[in-house]
Amino acid sequence: MAGRRPLKNDKHTAFYYAFTPKEMKYFLFGKKICPRCGGKLIRHKTYETIYGSMPFKDHADRIDPRKVKHHIYVYSCDHCRVTFSLAELAGEQ
Repeated sequence: MAGRRPLKNDKHTAFYYAFTPKEMKYFLFGKKICPRCGGKLIRHKTYETIYGSMPFKDHADRIDPRKVKHHIYVYSCDHCRVTFSLAELAGEQ
C-alpha cells in the first residue's frame, strides 16, 4: 500500500456548517434588518480552522481530520457599523 502524500499547508481536508433550528430559520426566512438602527444587514461568510479533530465523531472514519474548515455567517450593518453573529440575530444569546 502506498504511503500518503503530505498535505499542503493551505489545503483543508474537510468542512462543516453548524446551525441550530432557530439559526436556520433566521438564515432562510428572517428579515435581515439591523436591531439597533433598522438598516439593511449584509451577510458575510467567514471560517475558522479546527486542527486535529472533527466536532462530530460519526464521520471520523471517512474524513481526515487534520484541517477542518468551519464556516460561520456574520451580518454587518452599513449604517451603524455593527457586526452580529447568526446566533445573536436568531435570539439565542
